[in-house]
Amino acid sequence: MPKVSVIIPTYNRAYIVNNAIGSVLSQSLSDLEVLVIDDGSTDNTNSVIKNVNDTRVQYYHKKNGGVSSARNFGMAKAQGQFIAFLDSDDLWPDNFIETLLAKLQTNPEYGLAYCATAELYPDGKKTEPKHIERCVSGKITKELFKNSFIWPMAVLIKSKVLKNFCFDEALKTSDDNDAFLRLSVKTQFVFVPDIEVIRRCSSDSHARQSTVKNACNRALSLERFYYRLGGDKLISTKLAKKKISKVYIRAAKRNKKVSNRTAAICLYKKAISYTPFNIQLYFSLMGVLVMDKNKDNSPEWQMPSPLPLTSISNEKDTNI
Repeated sequence: MPKVSVIIPTYNRAYIVNNAIGSVLSQSLSDLEVLVIDDGSTDNTNSVIKNVNDTRVQYYHKKNGGVSSARNFGMAKAQGQFIAFLDSDDLWPDNFIETLLAKLQTNPEYGLAYCATAELYPDGKKTEPKHIERCVSGKITKELFKNSFIWPMAVLIKSKVLKNFCFDEALKTSDDNDAFLRLSVKTQFVFVPDIEVIRRCSSDSHARQSTVKNACNRALSLERFYYRLGGDKLISTKLAKKKISKVYIRAAKRNKKVSNRTAAICLYKKAISYTPFNIQLYFSLMGVLVMDKNKDNSPEWQMPSPLPLTSISNEKDTNI
C-alpha cells in the first residue's frame, strides 16, 4: 500500500499533463502512486501517459463527466493512506508532499493540511499568494463559508477523512469550494505556511470556467449547506444571509454585464430576499429594470433549482 495517492484529473491536456506528472514523480517522498484520470479526452493524452516510464503511474480513461467526476473516480481507485489532488496544468515544489505529510503525522488532530497557492500566467508572470491572512487552522467552517481560500492542488488529506465523501458532480463550478466546506465539518484543517504550490491560470483551466451560466453555483452551494446540511448549527443567520446575498449580487452583476436582463432581475431579487434593508440593492434592481427588454439575451432564464442532496448522498458519517 503506497503512503500517498495522487489523483490527476485531465481532459485534452496532452500538451502539458506530463509536466504535472513530472512534478509528482520528482517529489522527495517516493512512496506514492499516481492515478491519472482521463475524463474522456479526444486528443493523444492516452499515448502521452502510456509513454511515461514509471510503474507508479496508473492511467484510467473514463467517459467525460467533469473534473468532480474524475476526482471521485480517482478516490475510488486510490490505495494510499493519504490523498492529494493535482490538476493537469499545475505544479508542486519537490517537497510538497513531504512537508504536508510531516505536519499531519506530527499533529494527529488534523485530517487535512493545506498551503498557499501562487498563480502563474501564460506570459510568465507569477503572483504572490493572495489572502494569506484568511488561512487559518482548526475548525474553519465559518471561515470557509465566508471566503474561498483553499485549492484542491494545495491539500493533503487522510484517506479515512474521505470515506463516504465525494465531490458534487452536479456542480460544474464552485465544486471545490463546496467540497472543502462540507469536509470542514468532518475534520480540522491545518495551514502550512512554509510552502506554496503553482496554479497555472491558462484559458482552459477549470478555475477560469466560472461562466455566467454557472454564476450562482456558489450561492446554491451555500444555501444547501446552511439550510439542508445542518450548517445553521455552525453559521449565524446574520452571516449566512449576508454572504449568500453577496454571492447573488455578484451573479447578478455578471449577468447584467452581458445583457442577461431577466437573469439579473431574478438574481437581484434573490439578493434582496436575504438582505431587504440594503437600499443600494433596490437602486441596482431599478438599473436593470430600465434595460431594453428587446435586447435581453436571456428572456427565458429561470432561477436554477436547489442542488440535489442525492449528488452527495454517500456522505453517511457527517458530524454535523
